[in-house]
Amino acid sequence: MAAKADPHGKTEMNDVEQTSGTPARSLDEVPPVPLSGATQRRGTEPNRATRSVGARMTVGPGIKLKGEVSDCDTLVVEGTVEATLTSEVLEVAEGGTYTGSATVTDAEVHGRFEGELTVTGVLQIRATGHVTGTIKYGRIEVESGGEIAGTITRDESTGAATSSSGRPTAPSAPPVRSAAAS
Repeated sequence: MAAKADPHGKTEMNDVEQTSGTPARSLDEVPPVPLSGATQRRGTEPNRATRSVGARMTVGPGIKLKGEVSDCDTLVVEGTVEATLTSEVLEVAEGGTYTGSATVTDAEVHGRFEGELTVTGVLQIRATGHVTGTIKYGRIEVESGGEIAGTITRDESTGAATSSSGRPTAPSAPPVRSAAAS
């Protein structure tokens, strides 16, 4: 039997044309169905590097979270978080606030961070970011407009490689001002 089109342009087929005529006896015999739009969604997502494949938690706008965050590889703060965190990545979005202590590999701050922050990798303070408190970092990047204030130290053990003579192989980071970066 031939396929026919309905008034809306959709094609309709009968059961004989859709199957081989023999019903499947188990799920193993059913052919996989491709996910609709899977490749289209992939192309519309922002092109950003994936930092962590593991556990990720986002505290959305208007949400308040208080306590200890554990077993989380990436924490994204769009709301308000008052916590203790040990993680791979901390991202504080514009409008987000993190208060407390955090020990992370990398941090990117577009919003506000207040407290104790230890970053063994790269601390990025974006133009809208404000970081205050006791800050220890391996490497730091502060965009124009970003602010950092408090006790700020560079962790020499993670920031620069040393040669066999014990001298740094990379130049030391310039001192960080405790005001708006220019």
